[in-house]
Amino acid sequence: MIKNFLIATTASVVAGGIIYSLVVLLVNYFAPIVAVIAGFVSGIGLVVLSRCNKENNKDISAVGLCYFGVVAVMSLFTGYLLIYYFKPVIIHGIMCHPKNFIAFPQFIVNTLKIPDILSTIFGGIAASALSHKIRAIYEYFRRSSPV
Repeated sequence: MIKNFLIATTASVVAGGIIYSLVVLLVNYFAPIVAVIAGFVSGIGLVVLSRCNKENNKDISAVGLCYFGVVAVMSLFTGYLLIYYFKPVIIHGIMCHPKNFIAFPQFIVNTLKIPDILSTIFGGIAASALSHKIRAIYEYFRRSSPV
């Protein structure tokens, strides 16, 4: 039970972080809407990978909402960690990475703002609120796949 919980949490955090960092790396666009998407993707991961949400559990608890919010914020920090190590920055015509000239805590302080954190939490809570719909879509595609 605990092993499945940790696997679902870790996979959701990594999925949200990868989505966030990919959008930022490819588009070079730091914005709260990207954080909403990352939080929503991490929430989708929690819904799909967790086995706790059966059809008879229709209540939304405060603990569940906090869990989705915390996992979403963790995915944001994972995305920032990936950006820190992999996003190239051009300074005076020389391409380098933020890790070459700034410490990670200072990078977080300079780039991460409150709207990003709140947007990520909103994305995670939105996925929690839509968990029954997400699970129904997942089950439909899982049953209809030929594999």
